[in-house]
Amino acid sequence: MVGNVCRSLAILIAVASAGCPGPEKSVKKSQTRLDLAKDFLSKRQLEAAENEANKSIALNPSNDEAYNVRGLVSMLRAIETQRTLEIDACLTGVDAEATRKDLDRFLQNADIDFKKATVVAPDYGEAWSNRGVVANLMEEYPTAVTYLTKALENPIRLMSPGLSRSHLAWALFHQQKYVDAAKELRTVRQFDPNMCVATYRLGRVYFAREEWDKAAELFETVSNDPSCGSQEASLYLMKTRMQQGLVDDARRARDACLKISPQSCAASKCRADGGALGQGHP
Repeated sequence: MVGNVCRSLAILIAVASAGCPGPEKSVKKSQTRLDLAKDFLSKRQLEAAENEANKSIALNPSNDEAYNVRGLVSMLRAIETQRTLEIDACLTGVDAEATRKDLDRFLQNADIDFKKATVVAPDYGEAWSNRGVVANLMEEYPTAVTYLTKALENPIRLMSPGLSRSHLAWALFHQQKYVDAAKELRTVRQFDPNMCVATYRLGRVYFAREEWDKAAELFETVSNDPSCGSQEASLYLMKTRMQQGLVDDARRARDACLKISPQSCAASKCRADGGALGQGHP
């Protein structure tokens, strides 16, 4: 959900308080540190990115984009932690509890910084969108709708309106507002029919509505696209084919799911839900 980490957005430069020495110099130095932070962030060097963002903020507390970048550092740490929790290790019990505490802390830190960015610049669409992503990850879906709607109302400083709309649809989906979610996702796909996130999520909407043929088509599209790399799409394609009574197709989807990441939680679900399908991937 956060692959677009290199933001090429206009910087809001606030004038320093009267009497502060060399405000223009501080703003320029802050921008230099921000550029370094963004470069480190694009390389996933999170500690270095955070250090430079801190320096940028210290030099210019009104640098809204520096708060956004620091928030992205925390959000990426949260996503990496969630990946350990649910994909790479599929942790349970005490290990899962400890990891979830880290996840919650990273998400809370991210939200604090994104909020600061929107306080400095209320029209900062990207920061509003990032707050919405964090709210989705925290399963605070009504809050996510509020933030993502605000992001779409401020498109000038919004990196990807289509992606933000997909996140809005996901929040609606989790509130079982399937008609509204489908409307948002169809709008996204109208302008970007190859967006993996929107295609998969629209499939989930149709699956929830038991529109099996539509769901299968979308899940298969994502599963067959190597650039998507979606194990969940294969899982739901298997489940959909089972609903359609297409055993061979369901088995192929299950085997494709298991090949992607055999130790993940999604793979465990593929094994459990597809256990009655007979021989296939070990």
